[in-house]
Amino acid sequence: MQSFIEKFRRFMLGRNGVDQLTFCLLIIYLLINGIKMFFRFIPVVYFIMWGIALLVLGFAVYRVLSKNCYRRQYENGKFLDLLNKIHFDEIMMNFRRKFNRAKMRIMQIRTHRFRTCPNCNEHLRMSKKRGKRNITCPRCGHKFKAYIIF
Repeated sequence: MQSFIEKFRRFMLGRNGVDQLTFCLLIIYLLINGIKMFFRFIPVVYFIMWGIALLVLGFAVYRVLSKNCYRRQYENGKFLDLLNKIHFDEIMMNFRRKFNRAKMRIMQIRTHRFRTCPNCNEHLRMSKKRGKRNITCPRCGHKFKAYIIF
């Protein structure tokens, strides 16, 4: 096993390897393959998607094995510039925030209920006590009523 790892290291010496663009291409390949499964019964669409997926995978493998590192770094830099233009970091941060909020709600569903302030859209956590509740938003001070049924 050790000799295989050493041979692989020697083979990859001077090659580009996996960077952000290659990783994104692999994710696109997996997404296309997942979507392709919905079109199993439409052969033309299925084979077109299969061909596109193979092209994306082939380009990703080409990038990994390429010895023209300067050109691959230039392509990766252009890709990162594009991500900065569309504010990808902010999009991912918002996605993570929403995912973590949903995860927190699922973990606390037995003991708490969550409501949104109609004035400022702040997410409020309250105990599971049933009935009509008068709530004051700690962020904006808006008072509103909430009903907790179960």
